[in-house]
Amino acid sequence: MKSDHLSIIAMHPHAILPLHGYIWGAICHQLLPDLYGCGAATEIAMRLPVLRHTLRYLSTRSADKKGLLHQLQVEEENLFILPGGVAEIFYSQRRRQPNSLPFTQTIKAKRYGLMKLSLQTGARIFPAFVFGASDMLDQLFHVDQNVASKEKDSKTFDIGLMMQSISRKLKGGIALYYGQYYLPIPHTPKLSMVLGNPIYPVENTSERNVNGNKLTCKRIANPTDAQVEELMDRYVNALQCLFEQYKVEAGYPNDRLVIT
Repeated sequence: MKSDHLSIIAMHPHAILPLHGYIWGAICHQLLPDLYGCGAATEIAMRLPVLRHTLRYLSTRSADKKGLLHQLQVEEENLFILPGGVAEIFYSQRRRQPNSLPFTQTIKAKRYGLMKLSLQTGARIFPAFVFGASDMLDQLFHVDQNVASKEKDSKTFDIGLMMQSISRKLKGGIALYYGQYYLPIPHTPKLSMVLGNPIYPVENTSERNVNGNKLTCKRIANPTDAQVEELMDRYVNALQCLFEQYKVEAGYPNDRLVIT
């Protein structure tokens, strides 16, 4: 991964608490500062005591559109982000069975705002997946994708969906969780991070960024819906291929990935 090209690292899954993201951010912050740049978090996360100090130490900023554009175009810093965000928190479910048995993992990767950001800034996207990230904590009320897909047609009360809806309005995850001994102590699964090949928003193009210090693809100030959709399809396919390519080596041979 060369540092002379503006880049976005998009990691999945978010999990209940993105402890794997903090670990990766800390490693890059100390050992690969030119590649890391800075991270992005929700506004509410940047206001919470202790957490905000940790995030600021890792050069994390609020994930508002204006701030991200300034970070990428003007400050020319690479971006590390967990695009699944609040919605993906509630899909997190710790497995309670051997890794060899079939298990379905659901992630929220269809983020059109991220695709539009990539097209506007010309930043390439590196898809990343962390096997085992969802196995660190148990969630009391998670959202089942089969239920979520039918929520508009069903009158069934679901606490997970209700908490997800409230969290979206507050722009911050409010989940009930526990770990070892029913305390907020994470379990210690094996974590395996895999990084895919870069996805260039406009292929076979190259130009200098606003300040001229970093390379980008051709920037599109106002991308069309078709351009955003085309980039989204490539991103989703890359994530799916990345998961299938490494799931056996990571120790999850029969897992299935559902991307929403």
